[in-house]
Order: sequence, then structure tokens, then C-alpha cells
Amino acid sequence: MMNMKEAIFAVSLVILLIFSEFGFVMSSSTQESATVQSYGKVLYTKRFRVGVNYLSLYYMYSNTYTANDTLRRDFNNFQQDGIDTISLCLPWYRLEGDTRGSYDGVYADKTPYGRRVLDNIKRIVQIAKEYDIKVIFTIHTLWGPDDSPWCTPDYVIDPISNKNIGLAVVRSEEMKQAFVDMFNYTVQYLVDTPGIYAFALLNEPWYWGRTASEHDFITSNGKTQKENFIEIIQEMSNMVDQYYGCKKTIRFICSLFQRDWNWDQRIFDALDFISFNAYPSPALGNSYLDLIRNNVEGCIQRNKQVWITEFGYATSDDLEQQQVYRYAVSFFKTLPIEGYIAWFWRGDSSISNPGSLGSGYNLCKNIEGEPRPAYYDLI
Repeated sequence: MMNMKEAIFAVSLVILLIFSEFGFVMSSSTQESATVQSYGKVLYTKRFRVGVNYLSLYYMYSNTYTANDTLRRDFNNFQQDGIDTISLCLPWYRLEGDTRGSYDGVYADKTPYGRRVLDNIKRIVQIAKEYDIKVIFTIHTLWGPDDSPWCTPDYVIDPISNKNIGLAVVRSEEMKQAFVDMFNYTVQYLVDTPGIYAFALLNEPWYWGRTASEHDFITSNGKTQKENFIEIIQEMSNMVDQYYGCKKTIRFICSLFQRDWNWDQRIFDALDFISFNAYPSPALGNSYLDLIRNNVEGCIQRNKQVWITEFGYATSDDLEQQQVYRYAVSFFKTLPIEGYIAWFWRGDSSISNPGSLGSGYNLCKNIEGEPRPAYYDLI
């Protein structure tokens, strides 16, 4: 005969099976937990990790504005609220000057680059560690003519368009080597900094154009853009293994992942987990949700964990932002992912440039670090 505990377990199991058969989602008492289901079947209940992209004025992470008091205020609140991961986003121009190989100086506008920025990064990682917050260090690359000039050193010129764009690194052997050299310097400079959970080697890598002839043309070194990207990814991955030994990922554009990379096994071999930047909203509808789910499940089938490393909604309307967050987070909790990281939190201060406090994508309402309502749906 069954004892009382066995009887309770048996009844609970029957109830769980009935609920899963009819597609109900079981609730959890843990704030960041949810029941993951697929096609109406309950798979398992898990605790999701929650994070924010932690930004700073002009990506400087300067002690002038992103001061220790600000960091401790924010990180203490994050710890209390269950946020256990932050991503620090650094564009190429913050890691190297406009002269190739320059890592020690300031631009004409007096803003820092190179080791001055990395010293501040070390400071932030060390303080985050005090609050048990894991740090993902993101090389925040952008690639096209409209977005990449602001984050790419001036000396980086694409031989195809003759413009200052990030795609130069997969079209010019010289620019490819310059990017790899910058990353090599960065990883070695951070080698004695405990607390970095992962390096996001690239942000949203993609390549022109839409047709096969545009997409797969042969570059100056006799290889396609895709092949050059994969070589860069492999080299960067090996550097992290050699000098640091933490995890490695790439933040892919979810909508372009299959088109550009076509489940290439070399991508999966070089990374410890896959990351997607995805912005679901009611306006995009179920077809976009299906695309995200298919990408996530495809990675899981290839034995790779998945994070959502960017999502959010830009508006000054708190209620509108909150509704989109509620929609997105509810969907993410139906996926077999490790966690989701919002874009973004920035709570530093500048009288001359208050930035987007209380507006846009920012989840921080004011200089005092008060959250906007969507923050509470995130956590």
C-alpha cells in the first residue's frame, strides 16, 4: 500500500498530466520561474535568469557619471529583485583609437578609449561581483552605413563601399586582422579580472545583401563574407579559451539567423551558448513568435543553451512599454531558454546630457534610480 507522501505525489502527477494535456500553464511560487511547454505539453518547470544591458553615458562607463555609488545603488536593487546578470556593451571605438593600435589616450572631445575604458570596466565587474551579479562583456559591433560609423574607429574603411563601416572586417584582410588584434588586446588586458561570465564576441553579425550574388560574393582574400566571419569567430573563441577560459556567445539577430548562418556547425562548435536579440510585440504577431521559437528549439536540438540578450520597447509612455514587456516576458517563459536580458538600464547622470532617463528603451525613470513600471514585469 502507498503511504501518505506517495499518495499525494501520485495525485499531483495525475493533476499535472491533466493540466498539460489541455494546455494549461502551471504557476510557480518562485518569481522568476515558469512552466515551459511546447504544443500544449508541459516540459519542465525552471527558474529563468533575468538581466539588463547596463549602459553608461556614451558607453564610457566613466567614474565621473557611472560612479561607485550609482553602481552599488543599482546592483543592490538588482540583487534584491532577482536580476543576476548584466551585459556591459562596448563598441570598437571605445576599445581602440582612430589610429590603429592606439589604446592609451583620449579623443579630441576628451572622452576616453582603450585602457582608460577597460580600467572602468574592471571596476564595474569587481563591484558587480560583490552583489553576485554575473557580467557578460559584449563587443558591441554594428555593420552597415547607417549605424556602424558611430561605433567603429575612423581608420576602418571598407574596400567595397569605401565607407567607414563595420563590414570592412569581412571584406578586407587588413581590417579583419585589425579587429582581431583589438580583441586580443582587450582579452589580455582583462585576464586578471574575475567575475566575467561570458564574452559576447560579436553583436548582430550579418552581411549584405539579399540575393545570393550579393550575399556570397568573393572578397579580397578569396573567401566569402560568411567564411571570413566564421574565421573571426573561431579566432576570438580561441583567444578567450587561451587567456580567460569563460563562456563565449554571439548575439545574433533572431530574424536573420537562419538566413545568414543556416545552422552552420562551426558556429555551434565555437560557442558555449547562442544568444538572440529579439523584440516581440503584439504588433509583430504570432509569426514572429514562431520564428523565435523555431530558432531557440533548433539550437537546443544542437545541444546549445540559448539566451535572449536583447528585448525591449522604446516609448515615453510607461503603460505602453509595460504592456509590451508583459507580452514578451510571458512568451519567453514558454521557451527552453536560460534567461532574458532587457535593453536597457542606464541610471548614470549628466547635467549636460541626461540621455534617455524615463524615456525610450530605458527602464530607469530618473537620476535617483527609480524604475519605470515595465521593470516590474521584467523581474
